[in-house]
Amino acid sequence: MRRALTLLAMALAWASTLALSSETRLPTDSLYQLQVKLLTQTGDQAGLDLHRGHPTLISMFYGSCPAACPMLITSMHVYESHLDPAARSRLRVLLVSFDAEHDTPQRLEQLLRLHNADPARWTFSSASETDARKIAALLGFRYRKLPDGGFDHSLLITLLDGEGQVVATTTTLVGDAAFQAKLQAATAVHGP
Repeated sequence: MRRALTLLAMALAWASTLALSSETRLPTDSLYQLQVKLLTQTGDQAGLDLHRGHPTLISMFYGSCPAACPMLITSMHVYESHLDPAARSRLRVLLVSFDAEHDTPQRLEQLLRLHNADPARWTFSSASETDARKIAALLGFRYRKLPDGGFDHSLLITLLDGEGQVVATTTTLVGDAAFQAKLQAATAVHGP
């Protein structure tokens, strides 16, 4: 009897481990497969998957950018402003700086406040040069450092589903109707 109970306990432990691992398994095309470290505006370290389970708008930027990055952040606000409040509450926004030297947690916090971003749903973060290059490669985002210390970079917003799969991308800062429709669909309530 004792042996049967031991075997049953082992089987239950194995089954619960198997169930847990299938719950945490990511799709093979998930960007969340990438193992990188982000430093957030709160000073916490996080992975690219910090908003797993939520549709997420993601882009890259640098905090001292004089024009393009503020326009990019504003356009993310505009896209989310077209969502109803319930859909907006499901959406997360992740901005990753490729200028970690200057975009410290304190600077990221200032940027969050400057752009009136909701800290419950928006995350400003920075990544090391190596990790930023990996993220940029996955997103199809391009940037290069200029001699004056600034950066030349693309403007790209990517929509990820809750499992980190790319749903849509846009380089249109305002008015991409197809992107807005996919954002609306990704944040809608599904099921009963």
